[in-house]
Amino acid sequence: MKKVFFWITLFMILGLNSLFAQEMLNPKEDFLFDGKYFDPYSPYVTIGAGYGVNYQQQEGEQNVAVDFHMNFNELATNLGYFSSTDRFLDGGGGLRQHHSRQRLHDIHLGAGWRHERLKHNFAIYGGVSFAAGRTPTLTEEGNQAFIVRRTPGVYIQAHYSHKPAYDVGYGATLYFAYSRFFKIVGVQAHIFLSSAFKAYNR
Repeated sequence: MKKVFFWITLFMILGLNSLFAQEMLNPKEDFLFDGKYFDPYSPYVTIGAGYGVNYQQQEGEQNVAVDFHMNFNELATNLGYFSSTDRFLDGGGGLRQHHSRQRLHDIHLGAGWRHERLKHNFAIYGGVSFAAGRTPTLTEEGNQAFIVRRTPGVYIQAHYSHKPAYDVGYGATLYFAYSRFFKIVGVQAHIFLSSAFKAYNR
């Protein structure tokens, strides 16, 4: 986990150095790039998967996330879904696999700051969340049981995307999901898909 965190952090730092070295885009003007017209600071989606540490359960977990991001004037906002579990599939193998009962579902709404260049996009978001899921506990007989938990929380993320094409890219996300029963921090690899394309230059 430490090596993964190191390499993703290094990837983000190198990307940010390149990001701030590029010319700033005017968020109010379409521009021509690679024979196409684009709209800067357009809405985009990130789809990611990664690994985190659940400090409530003191163990590592797998996770997936989907986030929609949109600017309102100078304010960057996001709406997303995040799911984390000790393992997505459990069982005896083959067709006898089933979903692990330990799981977090997190729906979050946040606001923050976005910085975009031709080849790079960086953003930080933070806001409220609704966390629901199951956590393990022990019964009086010593058997493991799962309790359904629902609670408000906080979700924070920072991500960097490298864009080989202006509206398509890949990158890394650092995230922190915090609530009464779920405390998870980790990293993800994601793909970046933007609605920036306007038209071809004819």
